[in-house]
Amino acid sequence: MAEEIIQKQMTLLPEYQEKFLKDLLANIYRTDEETGEITGIAARSPLFGQPVYQAEGGGTTTDPSLAALDEAGSKIQYYQTAEGEFTTDPTLAEVDQYGQPIFATEGGVAAPDIIGFTDPQVEAIRRLTGYTDPDTGEVVYEGMMESYQPYLDQALGAFTSGTDIAGAAGTARYDPRGQIVYDTVTDPVTGETSQVARTDPTTGEPVREGGYKEFYDPYVEDVIETSQADIAEALERERSRIGAEAGAMGAFGRRRELLEGTAIGESAAEEGKLAAQLRSAAYTGAQQQAQSAFENQQKRGIQAGQLFQGLGTGIGALGEAAQNLGFQDINTLFNVGQLEQGQLQKEYDVQRAAQLEEAYEPFSRFSYMRDILSGVPSSGTSLAASATPQASPLANVLTNANLYSTAQGGGNIFGGLGSLRNVSGA
Repeated sequence: MAEEIIQKQMTLLPEYQEKFLKDLLANIYRTDEETGEITGIAARSPLFGQPVYQAEGGGTTTDPSLAALDEAGSKIQYYQTAEGEFTTDPTLAEVDQYGQPIFATEGGVAAPDIIGFTDPQVEAIRRLTGYTDPDTGEVVYEGMMESYQPYLDQALGAFTSGTDIAGAAGTARYDPRGQIVYDTVTDPVTGETSQVARTDPTTGEPVREGGYKEFYDPYVEDVIETSQADIAEALERERSRIGAEAGAMGAFGRRRELLEGTAIGESAAEEGKLAAQLRSAAYTGAQQQAQSAFENQQKRGIQAGQLFQGLGTGIGALGEAAQNLGFQDINTLFNVGQLEQGQLQKEYDVQRAAQLEEAYEPFSRFSYMRDILSGVPSSGTSLAASATPQASPLANVLTNANLYSTAQGGGNIFGGLGSLRNVSGA
């Protein structure tokens, strides 16, 4: 039987390298065989800081087993103040952007977060959408949306008034007797308004204004009466003169008196004609003045209507300008808040990056120490062992049994094993 030699070889690090690596790994992760306590920088996530508790004897501790207990039996954990000190009063603690007090910790990394809307941004949104004080119920801001509506309503009212005035002035017809005066009456039941002609309580006739009578010269009759008196006086004097002259001239004088008397009669007829002409001229002048006044009033009404329409358009433009200026203020306020929000976000991200760097610094140091050995040559010690296997007694028995079975014609005993079957199915 040929001998078989088995050789095993193992390379060992130098003792100083082995000790270095063991100490290095023990600082990374180690389990105490007696207590089962896990220690090392990898024993817990570096992202989580250690809470700072109030120690039983005063001071601070990060060991929960040494923390003082409150009346409810809970550990007293410190809060962090804005000055970096510790306090157990949550009202004195520094708060986060959500208004929650911040617990004091050693180490750890702040959770990733997005800076919310700043005060200017919140103020801008309140001005845009409206805001009601939740405590007092007082409406602080009405909201800029549809803030133009009151202006638009006033503009529509002024524009409608101008249209009505211009329409009434442009469609009215002149009446020499004067325009009927209408009063606006509101139905007490339906609330609808209507125009009702004003009547004279004495005569029952419609009250008119702007007719020719208002422009008729009140002194025309005085002028006529004075003119008639002057003419009558002049005619009387003329008759007396003619009569005196006719008496002195005899028959010839009577003929002359007759002729001149006829002329005096014609002059008396002219007196009546003069009165009619004066009255006609006065009426015509009064009518012309009344019509001119009516036309001027119509023009003023149309101008007033145009003025109201322009005023309505101006009020509407004022409402639009007021809303646009309000939007500009809101945009300015929101943009200022956005700048502040961006600055706070950058500061938070920088602080968190610094915390991450500080938390993972021990692992960087471990990697650096590990890399120190990567270029150090090692003169390892090799251990080799060789062994020669001895013949087994069981092998001899099986060999002899196989030879015996072959001599008896049974063949190889191992070949017969192939014919065995599990007939039970178990």
